[in-house]
Amino acid sequence: MPTYDYQCGTCEDRYTVMHKMSEAAPACPACGSLEVRKLVSAPAVHGKASSFKPMGSEAPPAMTGGGCGSGMCGHKH
Repeated sequence: MPTYDYQCGTCEDRYTVMHKMSEAAPACPACGSLEVRKLVSAPAVHGKASSFKPMGSEAPPAMTGGGCGSGMCGHKH
């Protein structure tokens, strides 16, 4: 199920919710308002980090094992 980022138009609280695409935007968890807007967020990218090869160089040692999310991709999660 995809996750969506929202911001409340009443209290300005930002929150992330996991729900089906076909479901309506949920009420703000902080104040209960239904006046919320969906924020644009970066898409999730999945795949093996070992397939990543920077042009003109070898992949750093941290990127040679495991995929993103396992802590081995070189990103600080």
